[in-house]
Amino acid sequence: MWGAVGAVLSMELYRVLSPQKRIARMRQELKEAQARLDTFDGPFPEAWRHIRRILSLATGRLLLVFPATLIASLPVLFLIVWADTRYGDSFPPPGQSVSVQVAGDFRGRLVDASDPTPTAEVTDPAGNHIAGIPLSAPVSTIAKWQWWNLFVGNPAGYLPGNAPFVRIEIALPRQHFIAIGPDWLRGWEPIFFASTLLFAMALKFVRRIE
Repeated sequence: MWGAVGAVLSMELYRVLSPQKRIARMRQELKEAQARLDTFDGPFPEAWRHIRRILSLATGRLLLVFPATLIASLPVLFLIVWADTRYGDSFPPPGQSVSVQVAGDFRGRLVDASDPTPTAEVTDPAGNHIAGIPLSAPVSTIAKWQWWNLFVGNPAGYLPGNAPFVRIEIALPRQHFIAIGPDWLRGWEPIFFASTLLFAMALKFVRRIE
């Protein structure tokens, strides 16, 4: 579903922002230039006139679509970041040890891993308690709030602004949605990218997007 949403948003944004008529005209001119080169039967130096025309049209078309393509990619990029925080990790099963890395000269460990809301406990090198960070969602990275969190939030929350460290990394196990294959092919990514590509190609055909 989210792959379809990303495809619709990106393709429609690209269609609105790109000069579709100019792109179609340049595509037709490029086909005609390629056809003239294919049927050219003169000396090779004279063929450069046709080759330069093809290169000029191809480069011009690329420059024409680049701004719209760049902007249209933003919805998919936001969805990728959001999907990784939503579907990327999972809480460990009871009894499984999980590594917690804390930026700076601090130590970390995950306590109450079997609890619905486990806690990442942070201590100093002497073992003194510094902070307890509750994990309301299975997200492997928790940091202080930054401006980009206005657009992509962290469902696990953020570190307090006065915390003496800026980031913690928790080695949570990855969620698997596919039962077979290597680990890197069993997560949310293959499903998302495959559906995004299929829906984008279908929309390109149905909406006649250049």
